[in-house]
Amino acid sequence: MPAPALLAAAIIACTAPQVHDGDTLRCGADRIRLYGVDAPEVKRGKTPAEPFAYEARDLLVSLTRGRVGCRIVDHDRYGRLVARCWSDATPDVNAALIRSGLTTEYRRYSKGAYASAEAEARQARRGVWASGQARATR
Repeated sequence: MPAPALLAAAIIACTAPQVHDGDTLRCGADRIRLYGVDAPEVKRGKTPAEPFAYEARDLLVSLTRGRVGCRIVDHDRYGRLVARCWSDATPDVNAALIRSGLTTEYRRYSKGAYASAEAEARQARRGVWASGQARATR
C-alpha cells in the first residue's frame, strides 16, 4: 500500500486527550491538528489571546472528555498529524466546533468540507458571527 494510503487508513484512539487550544489536541505522544478547523489563538508569550480562544479550547475539552478517535488525513508543516475526529459526545468533533461559531472553517485546506457547519453558525449568529469578530476566511 502506498504511504499516503497508509496515512489515510491510520486511526488514533485515546481517552480524554490533552487539549492545547481550540484546534489541537494530544493523544498520548501524538499531536493532532483538527482538519479544516481554524480556532482563535490562545495567549503566547506577550501576544494576547484572540477573542473566543479560551471558549473554543474549553468546548474542545468538553467534546473530548471520553473516548476519542481520529482518522489521520495528513501531516502539517509542524509535524502534527491532521485528522478528522469523533468522540463519545459527537460523531464529528471538527464540525461541532465550527457549528458552535467559536471556530471557523480553514477552507485553504478543507476546500469547503465544513461549509454547511459554518453557514449554520453564521446564520444563527453564534460565537464570532454574533460579535462581528470573525477573521478573514483563510
